[in-house]
Amino acid sequence: MSSSFFLKGKSRQVYKRKGDKIKKNNPKKQSAHNLENGNESSESDLDIRKFSEAEESESDHETAEQKKLRLAKKYLEEIEKEEAKRAELKEIDDVVGDRLKKDYLELKGKLKYEIAEKFEEPRQEDLRFIRAKEHRLTLTCVCISSDNSFVFTGSKCGTIVKWGVKEKRKLGSLTYKTHSHFLKGGIVSIAISTDSKYLVSSDESPNIQLWDPHTLKHIHTFKGHKDFITGLVFRKNTHDLYSASKDRSVKIWSLDEMAYVETLFGHQSPITSIDALTRERAITAGGRDTSVRVWKIAEESQLIFNGPIGSLDEVKLLDEEHFVSGSDNGSLCVWSLLKKKPLCTITEAHGSEHEVPRWITSLATLLNSDVFASGSYDNNVKLWRVCEQYRKVLPMFSVNVCGFMNCMQFTNDGRQLYVAVGQEHKAGRWFKLGSAKNGLLIVNFNIKT
Repeated sequence: MSSSFFLKGKSRQVYKRKGDKIKKNNPKKQSAHNLENGNESSESDLDIRKFSEAEESESDHETAEQKKLRLAKKYLEEIEKEEAKRAELKEIDDVVGDRLKKDYLELKGKLKYEIAEKFEEPRQEDLRFIRAKEHRLTLTCVCISSDNSFVFTGSKCGTIVKWGVKEKRKLGSLTYKTHSHFLKGGIVSIAISTDSKYLVSSDESPNIQLWDPHTLKHIHTFKGHKDFITGLVFRKNTHDLYSASKDRSVKIWSLDEMAYVETLFGHQSPITSIDALTRERAITAGGRDTSVRVWKIAEESQLIFNGPIGSLDEVKLLDEEHFVSGSDNGSLCVWSLLKKKPLCTITEAHGSEHEVPRWITSLATLLNSDVFASGSYDNNVKLWRVCEQYRKVLPMFSVNVCGFMNCMQFTNDGRQLYVAVGQEHKAGRWFKLGSAKNGLLIVNFNIKT
């Protein structure tokens, strides 16, 4: 073999045949790529080197005590962050727990706010009397939305007026002229659901009219009673409606299904008043049969409480276990579901006229509290305080207004009381106060914090 093939420093030449392709490396591209990679690696190495040098210099200049202090501060910051997160979660848990506890106590009738001592007697500037031309005759009923945005009033001339609380003016009305197909005489009772989705009204007919409280459009008519309806009430936080009638029956309606559910019998005379809260129960006053009945709907039973002599016209729940009644003999009674007799009775609560006690024409209770109000035709709305385990009732103060107090209702926070005032009694024309005006009285209370 020839030695020319192994000459030092010379590369071996390769001869290609015609048609063969040999891939050549581009030295420019390769050098540029290597340059870029080299720059990147050098920059990253430089950053790491700088950071490590800075850390080393910082640790070199830091004494042992300073290092301990720095680490302790860092540890405290971490603890503060963890505790802040725990506090937020704890606050949420506390709020949910308090709400569940409140709902449970309310359902059991053991929730009570003692706020009577915080009420201050209203001054003249705290009273506001408003009127509407649609209410030509005596106002008979009033109801307030649960968010205290709207107030609805009804009168003997068959009109319903919607008032805006924030706007402080009339927002709309339903009159006999515009809704003669649905309104058949004087409005007797109105009620609004807790979520303000439905408004119901009854007049001098056996029918219940269902309205949209926002647009005042008619939705449905419920038929079933044999005489005109004296009272309507929604079960709290539901669309279950209870109606009481002169036909001595209580009917249950489901507005979710727009259907009749059940009829309850027991009273021996026309029912004059009805009320309900969260439980699946209704409470009614039987008028001349002098009885109050608590209807346990789920259990299909009833509790009977015999009141004083006379017509038991009004009944209102203080909470799920206690209620107040008013009679035409002028007496106010506080009751417990656990006893058949009143825990406390106030005779002639609004005085007498010509040796005849003035009738109790309306009641309003501030739910789960020790405050309630009563009305008659002595030109006064009286507020009362319940104390000593519901066994004693003390007068707080009176609000002077001329006329019949036909219906009253507190707002949820107790800072306002709305009173439907008229020249006549809501159920008849036995008396007439010519000096009175038909309108809505708004009483603003100052409650100490």
